[in-house]
Amino acid sequence: MIVNCRNIIGLVFMSIALSFVQPHHLVAQSRLSYDAIIQNLNDAREASDFSGLARSYFHLALFEERIRKNSERSFDYLSRSLDYYKVVKDSSGIQNIRYHIARQMIENAMFEDAYDELVQLAGYYKRSGDAKRSAEIELQLFKIDFENLDVKAAVESLDKAGAYIDQIDNPELEINYLIEKIRYFDLVQDLDTAMVLANICIEKSHHLNSAINKALCLAARGNINFQNSEFLKAILDFEESLSLLYSIPYNKDRLGVYNKLAAAYDSLSDFGNAYRYVKLYSSLQDSILNENRIIAVSTITNKFETRQKSTEIKLKELEIEFAHESNQQQKRALIVLVIALGGLLLGIYYIVRFYKEKIETARIIEKQNDEINRQKINELQDKIQINSMQSMINGQEIERERIAKDLHDSLGGLLSTIKLKVDNLDLDSTGKMDDERKSTTDLIDVAVSEVRSISQNLQPGALSRLGLIPAINDLVNRYEIEGGPEITFQHFDIPTKMDQQVALGIYRIVQEILNNAIKHARASEILVQLNMEHDNIVIHVEDDGVGFDTSESYAGMGMGNIKSRVNYLKGSMEIDSRKDQGTSYLIHVKSFIRQSI
Repeated sequence: MIVNCRNIIGLVFMSIALSFVQPHHLVAQSRLSYDAIIQNLNDAREASDFSGLARSYFHLALFEERIRKNSERSFDYLSRSLDYYKVVKDSSGIQNIRYHIARQMIENAMFEDAYDELVQLAGYYKRSGDAKRSAEIELQLFKIDFENLDVKAAVESLDKAGAYIDQIDNPELEINYLIEKIRYFDLVQDLDTAMVLANICIEKSHHLNSAINKALCLAARGNINFQNSEFLKAILDFEESLSLLYSIPYNKDRLGVYNKLAAAYDSLSDFGNAYRYVKLYSSLQDSILNENRIIAVSTITNKFETRQKSTEIKLKELEIEFAHESNQQQKRALIVLVIALGGLLLGIYYIVRFYKEKIETARIIEKQNDEINRQKINELQDKIQINSMQSMINGQEIERERIAKDLHDSLGGLLSTIKLKVDNLDLDSTGKMDDERKSTTDLIDVAVSEVRSISQNLQPGALSRLGLIPAINDLVNRYEIEGGPEITFQHFDIPTKMDQQVALGIYRIVQEILNNAIKHARASEILVQLNMEHDNIVIHVEDDGVGFDTSESYAGMGMGNIKSRVNYLKGSMEIDSRKDQGTSYLIHVKSFIRQSI
């Protein structure tokens, strides 16, 4: 036991040291790579090298995906690369970009669209005899079937991938195959086979000298040890995996390892380490959510400039292409004139007109195809944005529910137990403990009340049990009980049953506005109104607080959370506020969510 603990402590210090050293090295390398890609892109643009532009945008897409973790920008660059490969009619490049687009669809849970694309690509690469890419496609199809719990189809894809891998020598692809195979045997609870494969995976990743692959193999073996109740072995595997994953910022695999380590230490009743990894898990999850928000904001602010530049580039390319077509036509016209010299001027006229009409028709068809492609790309980008926003909001609610349960079940129960023990303390002969014990029990009662209040704020039980109106009534009553301002709540024609996501979103919006009015505006009177207007729910909140200048940014007042909720509910918001004259919110949201994914 002492040796194992020393090993664990050593791995922790080693992982912390790696976390301070490796990211700077990776950032320096990525900056050099990014500058080289931009230089190649500018050179290709000046030389009107469409093949070079296609390759440069592809490399930019990989950079955005792997280094900056910006899937939307990566998808945009892949779309541009695909357009240029179509211009030069590079079939191999087109199929390669389609594969990476399908892979990103899987990462964004767009499984149906990705599946259709991968099935077509599988036929193409099978005919071309490309075993490596065929194996990669079968592994991607396995991921889709695995997520859909289609065990039969998943086994078929896994077997096909194994057959292709046997034909080539690619250790990295073989490790990816082993990791997916471990996931399958873990699913069917064949833990002995999964353990054998995990050991092979670790050995092969060691020879390959790949830190990320070795980390994934170690995490897989740690998970099997955990299921076999070998918690010390699981901790050793997870800690070693963690030391290799620290070099990758905002890594979701590291998030899973934190969660498993917390569970393993909890199973050993080592609650100190379990709590430490729960905190690391929560911190990393918050960092990932925050990074996603920053990426989303950055993408939106740059989108207009990017589209402007894209439009200018397209116009230049169209001019070059039109000039090229015109030159080709003139050459053909000269040949016709030489051949037909000496007569048939009328025939030459009809030939020239025919070619002009043909070019115009081709241009119109190409323009229509470009418009269709742009519409498809915009639809896919909208799906990615909706997925990202839904994942962020769902993640927040899940984390709120977890924290509320932990507070209620763990801390609340602990405080109640402490109170019982204090009540049962023996008094001395003089009875001097009476006042101190009463003061202590009063403080414990206050703490229990605070825990209950925080738990209710994080996860309103009245919302799921009774509905929106009783939940808001409960919220208003709690504010008034806590010595808050006078709050008047009015509602008209609000349905008792509605979409749970809509109800939760409206509850959070009202809760955030009330918090602003009490904490920031220092209001003494607040009016909250809910009423139906056609198929919309209108939220109207007024207060007599200090107000604020709406032209300035008030990020600390939770405006970002309110706007995110309103956008998710496909609604609109108007704010009327002036300093020392109070604030009025008028919000319209749909009474149901029409899902587009």
